[in-house]
Amino acid sequence: MGRAGSSPARGTTYHFLKAFLVTPLKVDGVFFEGGTIIDEPKLALTCFRFVFSAPVFAALDSKKVSFREAIDIALEKSPSLSSARSELSIRDLEYTNSYSVFLPSLDLSATHGLRGSNPSIYNNNYASELNLQLTENLYDNGVSLAKYDSARFQKEIAELGYRNERDKLILDITFEYMRYSLAANLAQVQEQQFNIVNKQYKSVSSQYQQGVKTRRDYLRFKTELRRSEIELQNSRTTMEKSRLELMRLLGFEVGAQVQPFDFEPVSVDLKSVEQVPAQRPDLTSHYQYRIASLQRKVSENDVYIVRRDYWPQLFLTAGATYHTGDYLGTSSPLAENETKSWNALLTLKFNLWDWGIRRRNISIADAKRTQAENSIAANLNTFSSENAKMMLELDQSTKNFAVARELLELETKSYGFLDTEYRNGKVSYLDIIVGLRDLLNAKIQMYTSYYDLRGQLLRYRYHEGRLYESISEK
Repeated sequence: MGRAGSSPARGTTYHFLKAFLVTPLKVDGVFFEGGTIIDEPKLALTCFRFVFSAPVFAALDSKKVSFREAIDIALEKSPSLSSARSELSIRDLEYTNSYSVFLPSLDLSATHGLRGSNPSIYNNNYASELNLQLTENLYDNGVSLAKYDSARFQKEIAELGYRNERDKLILDITFEYMRYSLAANLAQVQEQQFNIVNKQYKSVSSQYQQGVKTRRDYLRFKTELRRSEIELQNSRTTMEKSRLELMRLLGFEVGAQVQPFDFEPVSVDLKSVEQVPAQRPDLTSHYQYRIASLQRKVSENDVYIVRRDYWPQLFLTAGATYHTGDYLGTSSPLAENETKSWNALLTLKFNLWDWGIRRRNISIADAKRTQAENSIAANLNTFSSENAKMMLELDQSTKNFAVARELLELETKSYGFLDTEYRNGKVSYLDIIVGLRDLLNAKIQMYTSYYDLRGQLLRYRYHEGRLYESISEK
C-alpha cells in the first residue's frame, strides 16, 4: 500500500473525519486540538470535558421535560402515589375516630304518629315522644386506649409508607431517566460513527470504481456501514423504549391522546458527581425500618385487645337523659310530662364458659403476630441484602468511571500519536480510522460509566432515606 494521504479522495475523507472529531474546542478555558491539550495541565478533567463537549441528542418534539420537572409530574400524576395518599387519608380519618371515642356523645330521638287500641287506653290517637341522651364511656377495660394507639401507629405507618413510596417512585424515575440520558447520548455517538463510516464507504466505493481500492476494502467498509446502521437504529429504539417507560412512570397511559413531549437528557458534568460515600448508610433511619417498628407495636396491641376478653372486663359509664311525651293532640305544654335522669354505672363482666372460643382467639392472635413478625423480618433482610449489593455496585461503578476516564485519556493520546504518524506517512489510512473508532468507543464507555455512577449515588440516597431531600436541595 502506498503512502498514507497520497490519494486526494482519501485526504478529503481524512480531513472531514479529523474536523468532525478533533476540531479545536474550548471548554472552561481549555483548548483541544488534534487530541492534544493546550494551555492548562488538568489532563483528566479536560479529557473528560472533551468527550461531552458536543450537545446532547436533539429531540424532535418542541416540548422537553427536565429531570426535576419529570419528578414533579410523577408526584402529581402517579397512580401508585395517589393510592398511598388515599391510604394516608383513610388512616387519618380512622385516627380521628379513635380519638373521638373518648368524647361524650349526644343522641336525639323523636317519635310522632297515630296509635289506637281496643278498648281504648289513650286520651287521643296521637303518639309523641322526645328523648335527648348524653353518654360518656369513661373506661372500657383499656380497649379504646389500645385501639387509639393502634390507629395512631397506623397513621404513622401510612405517613412513612407514603414517603417510602414517593422515594421508590423517584428512584425508578432516576434510573430510567439515566438510561434515557445514556441512550440519547449514545444515539448521538452512534450517529457520529455512522456518518464517519458512511463517509469512509463513499470514498472507498469511489476509489474501488476507479480501480484504486480492492474489492476486499470495498466489502469491508460496506459491512462496517451496515453494522453501524444497525447500531444506530438499535440506539434510537432503545431511546424510544426508555421514553415510553418514563411516560408510564409519570402516570401517563401509554397510547393515550396526550400532548407529545420529550425529555431533556441529564447533561454530563464532572462537578455534579458528588463524593462517593465510604460507609454504608444507616438503615435504621430508613422508612422501611421505621415502618417495621410500628408494625410490631400494632401486632402487640392486637394481641393485647384479644387477651383482655379472656379476663373479667370492667366498664365505667355515665349518662344523662331528658324525656317527654304525649304533647300532641292535647293542650298540655311540652314540659308537663318531661322527666330528667342521670346515671353513673360500674359494670363487671366475665364470661364463665364459651367452649374455648376466647382461648382459641388468643392463639389465633399470637399466630398472626408471628406471621407478621416473620414477614417483617424477611422484608428487612431483603432490604439489608439489597443495601449490601448496592454498596458493591457503587464501588464497581466508581472503579469503572475511573477506568473509563483513564481509557479516554489513553485513546486521546493514542489518536494524537496516530495523527502525527499519519502526517509523517508511517501509518495507513485504516489505522487512523481504527483510532477514530476506538476514540468513539471510549466516549461510549465514559457515558455509560458516568450515568451508572450517577444512578448508584442516588440509589445510595434512597437507602439512606434522603432521596427526595437530596434532589430537592439541588
